[in-house]
Amino acid sequence: MNIVCATDNNFVQHCCVMLVSVLMNNEDVTVYLLTEGLTPDNERIISEEVTARGGKVHFCIVDPTVIDRFPMPAGAELAHISRATYYRLLIPELLPREVGKVLYLDCDIVVNHSIADLWNIDLTGYALAAVPSVGFGKEAVRLGYPMEYGYFNAGVTLINVDYFRQYDVSRKLMEYIASNYDHIKFHDQDTLNAVLYDQYLHLEAQWNMTPNVYDSDYPQHGDRVDGRMVNDYAADKRNALAHKADPTIVHFASHPKPWQRNCVHPLYHLYYDYAGQTLHFSNLRPQSILTRGWAIVIYRVRKLASKIKHRVF
Repeated sequence: MNIVCATDNNFVQHCCVMLVSVLMNNEDVTVYLLTEGLTPDNERIISEEVTARGGKVHFCIVDPTVIDRFPMPAGAELAHISRATYYRLLIPELLPREVGKVLYLDCDIVVNHSIADLWNIDLTGYALAAVPSVGFGKEAVRLGYPMEYGYFNAGVTLINVDYFRQYDVSRKLMEYIASNYDHIKFHDQDTLNAVLYDQYLHLEAQWNMTPNVYDSDYPQHGDRVDGRMVNDYAADKRNALAHKADPTIVHFASHPKPWQRNCVHPLYHLYYDYAGQTLHFSNLRPQSILTRGWAIVIYRVRKLASKIKHRVF
């Protein structure tokens, strides 16, 4: 199983928690870590975490001058996204030629069970496999392709590297960025969707359980145009709700994340459960019950106010 992730010195802790969660639940794991460079201490920490769990790790250095040409987030709500999010576009060039398939994982993820079934999915004829984001079809319209294809979240991406090389996909991705610089909002995720919207395999929701699954309104989510439902995601929602209590992959995609104050995600404790199994971050402690309780109250009040406003106006 080839796992690819990306980090800088600021995200090493979360990268280690993610990797330990993978290694605790899976065997024969090789990690390819993409970075513009880490301090010797951080490189040592990651190596020790991976090898202690029986994995192998290779550090792949990214040329920073390539990333300098890519658009970065302008809005405050996206300021947490780093340059590292673009690294996956360069995977075919950065990894050894013999690596033909990889599973890319964001570092704000916890893998809670075996992902062997995900890894063994046949990608013949597809560039990648990913989970559609329920209700995000409007992003397809922004990017200029039919809403019917939806919009996938790239935080968990099974990539057919051989396909990328055969069809020169990386070049096409770079050309899209150069031609659509001002339209890109969600960085490499936008680029992957815009170029590969009709070349990806639709994965079930269980392989990338994002925070919207835990929204009380989730069953009503969908893509609508003038009140008409274009995508109802019925099968995706059934699958997500079936795995909601005990998910295989939890993706803490939005703010606040478990290590930030006022996180209200119902499964945020999983982050600390796996942190407790690491060699270097086992002393991490979640926020106090009082702090978390107050954050949940504020969150629910805001949700209620939003519903009332929507119904009134």
